[in-house]
Amino acid sequence: MEVTYKKHINVDKKNRIEFLLINWDYEDGGDYLAKIFCREFGMLAEEKVDYIYFSVIKLHLGKITYELLWHEDFGNIIYSIEQEEEIVDTLEQRLKAVLGILNEKLKTNMGTGLEW
Repeated sequence: MEVTYKKHINVDKKNRIEFLLINWDYEDGGDYLAKIFCREFGMLAEEKVDYIYFSVIKLHLGKITYELLWHEDFGNIIYSIEQEEEIVDTLEQRLKAVLGILNEKLKTNMGTGLEW
């Protein structure tokens, strides 16, 4: 099972571009992704905020803020608060790199649990 993503335009959020993670709908999945984003790109993660049906982890790098969101209805998504084309393109490239690392970890640790 490979973790991938689908680019989505959320018309309910002023056409915000979001990346829905496929095969990664775990409630704590954002925690793992946040660790990789921080390690690979020097981002800083805020503490996860839990709500009734969803949770959010904010990632910062300079003036850029990403939100990793888990929702019980659709799993994990990530998006940039800043929606300029260059920033969204950079997020997509970083997400591809993070998923490459995650998929390699999943192959390596199949059945043994994820260790970071």
